[in-house]
Amino acid sequence: NIFALGILSLFLGGFLSVFNFMAEMPTGEIFISGQTGSDLHAGRQGASEKELLSLVEKDVGEGFWQLNLEDIKQALETHAWVRQAEVRREWPNRLFVGIDEYVPVARWNDYYLLTTTGELIMPKSILLFNYLPMLRDQGGAAQNEFSEAKQIKDMIAWFNFFQRPLIAQGLNITEQSRTAQGEITLVIDDAIRLVLGAEDIKVRFRRLLALLDTPFKEKLAVINNIDLRYANGIAVKEGRSMPQSSMYIGQVKHH
Repeated sequence: NIFALGILSLFLGGFLSVFNFMAEMPTGEIFISGQTGSDLHAGRQGASEKELLSLVEKDVGEGFWQLNLEDIKQALETHAWVRQAEVRREWPNRLFVGIDEYVPVARWNDYYLLTTTGELIMPKSILLFNYLPMLRDQGGAAQNEFSEAKQIKDMIAWFNFFQRPLIAQGLNITEQSRTAQGEITLVIDDAIRLVLGAEDIKVRFRRLLALLDTPFKEKLAVINNIDLRYANGIAVKEGRSMPQSSMYIGQVKHH
């Protein structure tokens, strides 16, 4: 019995030693996957490894097996570019961090970026994203998240309605704006201002599409303004690469 107790005591002592060793084992490599930011290019899109490590520095100072993974996850998700973070332990003492970043698809009201998930984020510099279309909606300051989400949903729906047929014509929307009165104006290829107004917007836009299937399309190279707020025609202003002039095109048929 004494021998058995000695073996048990030795076993327990060894177990406690291993337990204490594991509890105090420091965190080894922190492997971060999915981030796109670069430590060498300040302001670039995405979260950099340096920025992410700084967010969890205080949380990884404890022993590897004592880390609070939920605290680390929440700290990472405070970064403006991090949509969601995954944190898990990997044997023997590696910490894996997976980053799901926001992906911007448009600029929103001069200062924000609109993401693929319909959320708004504020980058360090909006100038770095001039390649994205600008959406401006002055339909009144959003009173809550629901009304803001509705504004975004409406603007995206209009953008998709306009953009799909324009792409087929080799054209792209670089700016879409809506006034407080609901008047929509587009800028095509940073050059042509397209005024649609607030009423019969789809009918007016289809009138333009009908014209793009005629020799009128060849004139786009010198046109800088197209006003569709007429019952049966459009007003066009030419001003690029030639003296400015205006003309009215009436009785435009469309299907």
